[in-house]
Amino acid sequence: MPGASVVDVARRHRVCTSLVYRWRRTLLRDGVASQALPLPGPAFVPVEVANVPMAPQPEPLGPGVVEVVGPAGQRIRLAPPIDARVLKAVLAGFA
Repeated sequence: MPGASVVDVARRHRVCTSLVYRWRRTLLRDGVASQALPLPGPAFVPVEVANVPMAPQPEPLGPGVVEVVGPAGQRIRLAPPIDARVLKAVLAGFA
């Protein structure tokens, strides 16, 4: 707008002043600034909400906890101390 301060425009739109200068230079070069651009009025935009199932997020693991996830998504958590025989049996169950 005529008389507008570049610093104020940049601050209002949270952009760098050099970007406002670039926009202004581009508009003047292309001859668009000499024409009054109509501003769009308020309007409603159609929105479609997709029904996308969210995968449940597992709880965070504590220190030393081992989680084994099977091919069907089943989860087994082993807390320390973890016996090697128990871990081997758990892994064999998923084979």
